[in-house]
Amino acid sequence: MKIFIILGSGNSGAGAIHDYLASREDFLCPFKGKEFRLVNDPDGIDDLFNAFYNYFSINLTADKFERFNKFTKNIYYSNYNIKYKILDKKFLVLTKNFMKKIIQIEYNGSPRFFFDKMSLFNKVNFYLKRFLLGKSSKNIELLKMIIPVNQEDFLNECEKYLYEIFKLNNEFDKKKNIVLEQGGNFFKPIESTKYYGSNREIILVTRDPKAIFWSMKRRQSLAYPGHDIELFVKWYRAIMKNANFNEENKITHIKYENFFSDFSNQKKILCTKLNLDPDIKDNFNLEFTKKNLFKFEKNLSDSEKEFINDHLKEYV
Repeated sequence: MKIFIILGSGNSGAGAIHDYLASREDFLCPFKGKEFRLVNDPDGIDDLFNAFYNYFSINLTADKFERFNKFTKNIYYSNYNIKYKILDKKFLVLTKNFMKKIIQIEYNGSPRFFFDKMSLFNKVNFYLKRFLLGKSSKNIELLKMIIPVNQEDFLNECEKYLYEIFKLNNEFDKKKNIVLEQGGNFFKPIESTKYYGSNREIILVTRDPKAIFWSMKRRQSLAYPGHDIELFVKWYRAIMKNANFNEENKITHIKYENFFSDFSNQKKILCTKLNLDPDIKDNFNLEFTKKNLFKFEKNLSDSEKEFINDHLKEYV
C-alpha cells in the first residue's frame, strides 16, 4: 500500500486527478472524495510539528497542543463532517491516544498569555478554587503544559495515527493504495507530507490561471480574490513564488489541461512514473471533466483573457 497525496493551489483541478485515482480498483479514498485537512490546516499536524521542533518554546508548545485538541474536535463536530460523515466517531479516541503518545512531560499551568485570554468567569472560578477552596494549582485544570517527545518518535506516532484513521473506513483494504486530496501543503510538498512516512507519492497539480480565475469568479469563492482581476494577477504571482518545484525526483507535476486533453496517453505516462498498472479498471467520468476543461474560454471576456495572458504568461 502506498499513499498518494494530491496537492493544488486552489481551484487548480487537483480534485479531478484525485477522482481519477479514487475511481481505480486498486485505490481507496478513505474520506468519501472530500479533502483531508487534518495535516495542513492551521492548528493541524504540520502546525503542531513546527511549534514542537522548529519554533520551540514552553508556552508555544502548550498553546499549539491545546489548539490542536480543539481543532480536531471542531472538524469532527463541524456541519461539514456531520453532512458528509467523513470522519468516524472513533476518530476522537484515536486522537486522544495520539496526543498522549507525543508528550514526554505534562503538568497544569497558567502562563501570563493564557491567563490574559481567560474570560472573567474563568478567572473568578480560578481564584475561588485557588484561594477560597485552597486547591493547589496542579489540581486545577487550566492549560496543559507539555514537553514533546523527540522528533523521530513524533513522526512515527503521526504515521501510525494517520494509518489508524484510514482504517476506520469500512472498505479499507491494506492491498489498496490510499489517495488523499490536499493532504499537505502545495507550497512545501515534501516537508508537509513527511507525517505519512516514506511510502508516499506526491502529485502537484497546476492549471491555466485563466481557468482558475474563472472558477473563483463563478463560485464567488470567499477564500480567493476572484472578484478583481488585477488583484487576482498580483495574488497568483505572489503565491506561485512560494511554490517549490525543485525536487522533481520526489514529486510528480501535472498540468491539468494537458493531462485531460490527452488523457489516454497522459494516463499511461503517469502510471509508468508511479509504477501503477494503466489497464486497471476505473469508473472515472472523463466526459464530465472534459466539459469543464476550457469553459473559461467562453465565460471570460477577451479583455480578461488578454490581461491574464499578458501578466501571467509564464504560467499559462
